[in-house]
Amino acid sequence: MKLWRLLVVLVLLGVAAKCAAQTAPAADSSAVVWKAMWQPAFDASKSASVKDLTLERDRIRLTLADGTLQFTQPVNGLVFGATFRGHGRLQVSVPNRIEEEQLRLFTKQDGLDMEFTEATFCFTDNTFNEVAAKVQWAASGPTADDLYTSRQQQREDVGAELLPRLFKSVLSTDRQRTALFAADLKTKDRGWIQARFDALEPEEITVGRWADVGIRKHFDIWLSFPAGGRGAAEAWHDPLAREDFNIRSYVINATVTGGAELAATTRMTLEPRLAGERVLLFFLDSNLRVDSVKDAQGHALAFYQARESKDRVQSYGEYVAVALPEPTKAGQSQTLEFRYAGKRVVRKVGAGNYFCESFGWYPARENSFASRADFEINFRSPKKYTLVATGNKVSETTDGDWLITSWKSDPPLAVAGFAFGDYKVYNEKAGTVDIDIYANRQPDDFMHSIEQVTEGSLPGESTFGMPAMGSLSPSVMAKTMGIEVANTVRLFELYFGPYPYKHLAVTNIPYSYGQGWPGLLYLSALSFLDSTQRHNLGIRDNIRLTDFFRAHESSHQWWGHRVGWKSYHDQWLSEGFAEFSGYLYILYRQNQKEYLNRLRLARQDLAARDLHNHVYESVGPVWMGRRLSSSVSPRGYATVIYVKGGYILHMLRMMLYDPRNQEHDQLFQTMMRDFCKTYDNKAASTEDFKAIVEKYMTRAMDLEGNHRMDWFFRQYVYGTGVPHYEFRYQTQNTPEGKVKILGKVTRSGVPDDWMDTLPLYLHKGGGAMRIGFVNATKPETTFEFLMPSQPEKLSLNYNEDVLAEIKQ
Repeated sequence: MKLWRLLVVLVLLGVAAKCAAQTAPAADSSAVVWKAMWQPAFDASKSASVKDLTLERDRIRLTLADGTLQFTQPVNGLVFGATFRGHGRLQVSVPNRIEEEQLRLFTKQDGLDMEFTEATFCFTDNTFNEVAAKVQWAASGPTADDLYTSRQQQREDVGAELLPRLFKSVLSTDRQRTALFAADLKTKDRGWIQARFDALEPEEITVGRWADVGIRKHFDIWLSFPAGGRGAAEAWHDPLAREDFNIRSYVINATVTGGAELAATTRMTLEPRLAGERVLLFFLDSNLRVDSVKDAQGHALAFYQARESKDRVQSYGEYVAVALPEPTKAGQSQTLEFRYAGKRVVRKVGAGNYFCESFGWYPARENSFASRADFEINFRSPKKYTLVATGNKVSETTDGDWLITSWKSDPPLAVAGFAFGDYKVYNEKAGTVDIDIYANRQPDDFMHSIEQVTEGSLPGESTFGMPAMGSLSPSVMAKTMGIEVANTVRLFELYFGPYPYKHLAVTNIPYSYGQGWPGLLYLSALSFLDSTQRHNLGIRDNIRLTDFFRAHESSHQWWGHRVGWKSYHDQWLSEGFAEFSGYLYILYRQNQKEYLNRLRLARQDLAARDLHNHVYESVGPVWMGRRLSSSVSPRGYATVIYVKGGYILHMLRMMLYDPRNQEHDQLFQTMMRDFCKTYDNKAASTEDFKAIVEKYMTRAMDLEGNHRMDWFFRQYVYGTGVPHYEFRYQTQNTPEGKVKILGKVTRSGVPDDWMDTLPLYLHKGGGAMRIGFVNATKPETTFEFLMPSQPEKLSLNYNEDVLAEIKQ
């Protein structure tokens, strides 16, 4: 959802933790557990010298060759930690080709095999008993260990969030279901790496390390896969299967002030899916400090929140761990009430300009896009400003200097957001859909500074060579924005089906990215500039910042909200589809030439190299999702998921394109509308989409003769590679007066079993029409056919139909 090319300010939602916890009531047993885990005491009677001790967790094999192992004292009846000093070895057998390629990218190894000299272990499984049965305890050992303490501090400083996860398992009554084993290992060449088995994750096995990306730390995931030989499709079939609760509804009473403060009371109704859990984990921006958490009877509950990050780039964490007095009972609904307040979630960025974070302002689950909840949101905001939120506005009143508005979701939503400020409101229609533009009357601080420079308000004051730009107020372009956004809605209703909500609100934000929330778009203020202003600011790609950008974000009403995604592997169904939607709008708003130009630029982006000389397309398949964002290739996620993901959908469109039908895209439109209808307000997976494609595939697409699209998804979604084709042909006159075409297509740059269906075009009179397909299922493909007369020219891939390099 981010306009990554123009990104100059990142709104970082870290996964993180720090334990400056608040607790209530003090006597709650969970407080004792939390403190004991944060400042663990070691058991002097549980120290042992070990030799060739092996611990195996699925495909993870740890060998403590020689050294000393020391355990913590138990808490809640469980020994949960240990340290090791000596010589050890980590080995992980890799389950499949995709993981092999990722491991090789980070480590240059085909299989993971590393030695370590120090280690800390956190666990809630049978680790202690397993080790105790194999060792002889020493007479005495230390009662404290700086290694464990310092490593825990380092983890929390970068936002590892291991502590609340460990806390959850220690207090669980079902430790087999919530089993956790995390080993931090100090290696010579790679520093600290982590190998983890987490039974609450669909992909239980994770191996990686924290690495520098600019001014912050990022966790590079080297390996991540399901345990027990399961495939990812099986593991993620039900993305909520291992979640311990569903959130059914929210009632949020929030106050936002002109001083950029937010205070809220959020009541949520949740339904436990499983019994036996005492700790529930929620995502909440740590700059919102929780004052209390209560149950339905008003009883205060113990809670533990990460330290306030303030303006720190590296978040300490965004979690709230709530400890229940009694374990959950499956299916028995509960109500929790959170009271919290803080600054920085809303920021004042100019006269009447406020930036409101779209996520993290209310307690949520981290993977909220896989589920939906009902929202009722009641806001108090300054009467002199206008507030807009997700959902339908059901009431608006005033109380002194306060504006009071109420909003309700219909249908249930994955997320909720809001914006407020000194807006000029412009109304437009797209059929029955109300389009409302909320544009600030005054420019934000950054734009205002440009105004001041270019105006040269004092006699003789330099404008630094910049021409006058006039007003940079977003409100100047409100009408244009309304008309253009309405056009995107009309087009996408044609291709993807009905708009899923009753209205669409659009507002400007002071940064250079966009966010598409259900019924609410946050668009960069740069997109509210006119063409002259953009030119004077040195922005050359006007189409990308305007037509493409608006369409990309508008399409998230379908991609991400009407149709969600089941797992990080499937997020390309949102971002890649939105990228394609931007191209599609350019086709209709501009022309075919500009549409093809965008695709050629996309192909160039994929062939470009990052700072470490990796070709972006080769960093990993689109199916790897967020894992493509790493220290090895920080822009890998944006380039592959967005750009290649969009190109993949274009390829499917071109395979379904019918030049004989007056409505050339009818089959493609029918397929996409079916996909939206089938997964209306639900989460879909890559395999779900593949099944829809197979319903509509043509004979030309059936390269393996099984009426399946395995070949296409195997290569372009689950794999990497861009084929290079060389096309040559010659003509021969026949005795019957016809012309025989003798063609040859040679492929390189990809494995020999690669296959494509390549469109063949006939050029005539300055245009080109598709006359058939060449099924290139081998490295060299020859073909022949007859034509009634000498062709002017034949070519492959004239409309950038296939992501390939063509020499002809």
